[in-house]
Amino acid sequence: MGGLTVQAGFGYSAVDPDIVWTDITQWVKTSGGGAVSITRGAADERADTQTGTLSLSLDNRDGRFTPGNASSPYTPNVRRNTPVRVLKTVLNGKNFLVIANFESSATSAWGWAADPAAAPQAYARDNTRANTGSWSMKVTWAGTGTGGVLRAPVHGLPIGVSCTASAYVYVPAGSPAVVIDIDGTHVSAPSSVTGSWQRLSVTWTTTSASAYMRITTASAPPAAGTMAWMDSAQVEEGAAATAWSSNVASYHARFFGIVGSWPVKWSGLHSTVTLTASDMMKWLGRRPSLGPMLVEEVQGDGAALYYPLSEPSSSVSGGDQSGASRPSLTIRQSGSGGTLEFGTGTGPPADELPAPTFTPASASAGKSLQCRVTPLLTSDGSTGTPIPGTQVWEVWLSTSTPGRCVLKLSTGTAPAFESGVYFMLESGTGRLQAVEFLFGGGSTTTLTAATPTLADGAPHHLVWDEASGDVWVDGVQYALGIGAHSDMALLTVGSTAGNSAFPGTDGTLHWAGTVSHVAAYVRNGVGGAGPAVADIVDHYDAGMTGHAGELSSERMSRLAGYARIPTVTSSGSFSPVASQGVLGQAPVTHMRDVERTESGRLFAARDGAALLFQSRSVRYNPTSAVTLAYSDLETLDVEMADDDQKQVNVVEASRPGGATQRIQSDESIARDGIYQQQLTVLKVTDAEVIDAATWQVIRYADPQPELRQLPVEASTLAVATYRALLDADISTVVTVTGMPAEAPAPTAISMVEGYVERITEAQHQLDFHTSRADLGSVWVLGDPTYSVLGTTTRLAY
Repeated sequence: MGGLTVQAGFGYSAVDPDIVWTDITQWVKTSGGGAVSITRGAADERADTQTGTLSLSLDNRDGRFTPGNASSPYTPNVRRNTPVRVLKTVLNGKNFLVIANFESSATSAWGWAADPAAAPQAYARDNTRANTGSWSMKVTWAGTGTGGVLRAPVHGLPIGVSCTASAYVYVPAGSPAVVIDIDGTHVSAPSSVTGSWQRLSVTWTTTSASAYMRITTASAPPAAGTMAWMDSAQVEEGAAATAWSSNVASYHARFFGIVGSWPVKWSGLHSTVTLTASDMMKWLGRRPSLGPMLVEEVQGDGAALYYPLSEPSSSVSGGDQSGASRPSLTIRQSGSGGTLEFGTGTGPPADELPAPTFTPASASAGKSLQCRVTPLLTSDGSTGTPIPGTQVWEVWLSTSTPGRCVLKLSTGTAPAFESGVYFMLESGTGRLQAVEFLFGGGSTTTLTAATPTLADGAPHHLVWDEASGDVWVDGVQYALGIGAHSDMALLTVGSTAGNSAFPGTDGTLHWAGTVSHVAAYVRNGVGGAGPAVADIVDHYDAGMTGHAGELSSERMSRLAGYARIPTVTSSGSFSPVASQGVLGQAPVTHMRDVERTESGRLFAARDGAALLFQSRSVRYNPTSAVTLAYSDLETLDVEMADDDQKQVNVVEASRPGGATQRIQSDESIARDGIYQQQLTVLKVTDAEVIDAATWQVIRYADPQPELRQLPVEASTLAVATYRALLDADISTVVTVTGMPAEAPAPTAISMVEGYVERITEAQHQLDFHTSRADLGSVWVLGDPTYSVLGTTTRLAY
């Protein structure tokens, strides 16, 4: 019914967007006791989903999977954290392609290689002509190279046998001849006719389970805009092309993750490697604790310089937390008197970090912080080698004293030649001002933004984008037209002090209040565009509220981003969640808090470096996806459970800053005694806490009998059923009919919570962990099934 494909991404990170996969299937042992073993999900719906695992044995007779072996074809990339994936192909005949013609608009299996140089000028479904049906694929060639390549992956091929790829092509007069090939290595004869359909084919002996079937031109370079059509493609086992079949294969992702170890073992002189891997849930456990949301977002957005200034009161300098080893900000005295005390003030409220307090003796006497920015962030070549890019700066400030300077950026040269810009609050009004100066103040421009007063003792957030000249104050944009200032080498926080190497550069306009989270970013510099200015402006919400009130799906994506997982795919309807501004624990801990608040499920994707987050609504009134006869199950392991393992009839629930509330089922308590649970959720109102607690009690005050295991030998079933079982995942509903007479009912409807999988050469066993599917049954007005009084009248929340 198809085969197994195992691939490794040697030399890549699991989160790289375009992993080039190496097929290692031929070395995987699936006979003689060997198997591909996979675990996924949770034991039941009340347990946390666990990190998914993969285990398999590799034949290592030539040492290719030995870490550190210089003769390995994969050296030096046989190492921990190598991405690995497993796919299962299910045939419905002989054709290994998943898209063999183009009658459906779903054509994503056909595309061009990741290298843009390999792209044709265009390709699309087209109904001008077709070999079968009404549609075909039209390819328009580029005028460089071979004109481009269109390709589709093939998985699950038998290894070491003859296979044949074929396709019908239509080449109009004046367009170049085309070929089809396998991986660019096994190439068909060129097309030899124009103006009609012609079948091309190529036969090769497989050495891997996966390949790319491709179409390109037979000569290079073609004239740009020439074209060809393709239809009725096929990859089949055998030494010759046979009649085209529209019964295509399906590919089912079984596992995606990262290798934990490549232990090499010997039995005599025979070497094997037992590869073990974990899915992307393991990625979340790499950090023991997160910093506050604001810190995580500044660092995650790639700050090239970052001084949180959250050191304790014993400190006398502020350290860089960008990871770029910038010099510390040290205290600079101007005149006499004044204090600068770390750890005594507060910055933005959501992070609960301390901030230094600046208390000057006067506007011209006090202490500030200063460092020389080395290496430079950007440069036009005025100092050293040009460094491309523009800068974005941010700072948090709080004061009740207008007319003072919070931040100065300058060249740090001798006073007569110093140039730069500093930000202050206008005397009297407290509005933001930017002062640009050239040659020690010989030319000065003062720009005032129409902000409210910022000298109100409250925390405020300032962002300056050098490229646009605009500023954002507390998330609001103000057009100031501040010019670009190249080669800014001296950073001063809290005064206008200049370079201490030159006399007469003591500061004035000394800040009175707190300053924190001074950060700078480079955009359009070496290696890419850098963060969007909007992302930096968004730090205002992180600092002020900890993003309180955003949907749980948004929060889950945000937390995953802190752990450097690029994608969370959410499904269902989501509720708002409270602040998590302080954080402080491992990413997965905070994500579990969101999951619990949503009564949802969080787990890793099977097909890439992503997480999946389902809200509780995914389980409302679910529809069965698979129907099995009881006789299809491995009956020695089928058990109907009826116990108090899940029972809860009293819930004491609370939320941060809210009331602690108790919900209970008096009937259940009277009959069975108290089964109590504590529940802390990130709800934004006390009413929502009651709803969450009630949801637990009405489902578990009196648990009903249920099937908790559904073991099945999947590969012996009909193709449609086999495919449905491989598509089944957490929250999929499976119906079992024909239950034994001793069962409570002839039909059992269960929801998948996880599974254990074992793939061998001859078998594909799935042992599903399940729960009752009707736990998610909720009331629907006028529905014949879900509005029955006394049975399906449960209200959802």
